[in-house]
Amino acid sequence: MSAFFRARQLPRRVWLTSIGLVLAVALCALGVFWWRSAAAPARRNFSLIFPHADTLTATVNASGQLEPAQVVTLGFASPGRVDAVLVRVGDRVAAGAALARLDTRELALRVRQAEAQFAQARASYDRVAAGASAAERAAAEAQLQQAEAQQRQTRGSVTDADMRAAEAQLDQAEAQLARLQGGPKPTDLAVAQGQVEQAQLALEAQRSQLSAAKTSAELQVQQASSALTQAQSRYSTALQSWQYVQATGNDPITPEVPDSSRPGKSKPNTLSDGQRQRYYDAYVQAEAGLHSAEQSVQQALVAAENARQAESSGVQTAEQQLAGAQANLDKLRAGADADQLAAARAQVASARANLNRLRGDQRGGALAAAQAGVAQAEANLDRLRAGPSTSDLAAAEAQLESAQAALDLARLALDQATLAAPFAGVVAEVNLRPGEVPSATRAPLVLADLSSYHVDVTVDEIDVSRIAAGQPVTLTLDALPGLALPGAVETISPLASAGATVTSYQVRVTTSAQEPRLRAGMSANADIEVARKPNALVAPRRAVRNDRGRLVVDVPRDQALCLLPADQRPASVDLDQREVATGLSNEQLIEITSGLDDRTCVYVEGIDARLNLLFGPPPGVRR
Repeated sequence: MSAFFRARQLPRRVWLTSIGLVLAVALCALGVFWWRSAAAPARRNFSLIFPHADTLTATVNASGQLEPAQVVTLGFASPGRVDAVLVRVGDRVAAGAALARLDTRELALRVRQAEAQFAQARASYDRVAAGASAAERAAAEAQLQQAEAQQRQTRGSVTDADMRAAEAQLDQAEAQLARLQGGPKPTDLAVAQGQVEQAQLALEAQRSQLSAAKTSAELQVQQASSALTQAQSRYSTALQSWQYVQATGNDPITPEVPDSSRPGKSKPNTLSDGQRQRYYDAYVQAEAGLHSAEQSVQQALVAAENARQAESSGVQTAEQQLAGAQANLDKLRAGADADQLAAARAQVASARANLNRLRGDQRGGALAAAQAGVAQAEANLDRLRAGPSTSDLAAAEAQLESAQAALDLARLALDQATLAAPFAGVVAEVNLRPGEVPSATRAPLVLADLSSYHVDVTVDEIDVSRIAAGQPVTLTLDALPGLALPGAVETISPLASAGATVTSYQVRVTTSAQEPRLRAGMSANADIEVARKPNALVAPRRAVRNDRGRLVVDVPRDQALCLLPADQRPASVDLDQREVATGLSNEQLIEITSGLDDRTCVYVEGIDARLNLLFGPPPGVRR
């Protein structure tokens, strides 16, 4: 029972001890408070300040983020596999410096192919522009001399053969007239009908045969082109292998073999002279095969073009023969009309007159033919002497320009395979690896110009009218306290910012200050100097107040109090109002333009600097 009682008494002792400690702490706190209150002098919540002359600056404050002068994302113009990455993040590069390069082997081959096509077009143009050769002109001159000789011969005496020919012509004309007068014969109609049917069969045969020949020629072109592609591939493989053998002396197929003297190691597979000769023979054979395939393509193209022309001309000739046969049949069936009879009679009269003329002087028809031959030879010689025609030159020039454009495009693609810096700067990001294809979702390379920085800040419509390009700006950074960067206003947006709840405008501030600690994206505060006035009489802005439309300040009636130290001034001061006029102001100071001088102090109500945060203001100071 006694043990239980002692257990019940123990919490009561602890409780009494705790109460005693709390009372002791409270008494100590009251003592300290009384001692500090009695020892501390009365504290004041005002200041007495003399206006003074100073340079007053008005600023507009805004904030933003520090950004480099330029940031550009660079990528390759055409797809490909990365061959080399020449820079790392943080590298400084000059304008035009190479940053990365794609595999250019295929592009180099395309340039060579375009160069060959351009050389071929140049040779064709030069051949056309040069005109006829001396041998061609000499042949044309000889042809003209032959035609002139034939003309002189025709002008000579008429031969017996000429007489017999004229008599036969007259007999034929008379027979034709007699046939027309007698009407068509059944045998003539049968022959004409047979000629029509034969012409139709010939036309169908021509269309079938010539179309098949054209199709076969076009198939030969496709086969020759395919063979050329294979030859080009074999040549490229043989060339690369031979170049590798020349450069290293090793087998391009098996560059390394196990080293028997070093188990687990390998050594270069050096080729013997015979093996090197076999690679060289393969290269020479592939090159010859390439040339042969190119010639085969050219021959196939010529054969295809000849087949197309043969189809066109052969079908046209067959159609003309069919039309002629049909016309002849229709003519026979219709019989001779008055015009045909008149023409036949005229033919008889002409043949008789021709015979009479030959029997008299010279044969006029032969002379006319000879004259025509001379005229034709002269025209051919004049054409050769005049040089190429405008159309031929234009066609050759167009082919040359097309080949030049293809060459320029191939060279441009080769140049664009190397990524170059558009300006001097610092490499900010690299997302390229040799052997990989650049990602379509990430920027291959990012370049930043850190020679200067800018901050885009937002200014409301009230303050933006006070801002102008060129105004000085002081930039401070939250991350670098104590650092102030000089800058200037560069541009002011003419349009309000879209989507803002308050009408505001974007202002760009630039600085060329060089500070190695600066980083893009740092938060920056911009103090834009919108006005400056030197030697202005300034006072604290809170000393000036508006009293029923008047700007006034409070001045002590006893100005001698202003000369006393702050701890000797009374707790309260008798004040008088004085009306003033103000000018420029900022957040702390205001210019006094009239109503006050620098010998009259002003009363500024505020918190006493000696305020104790634990025990409150001193005695005599309002709470």
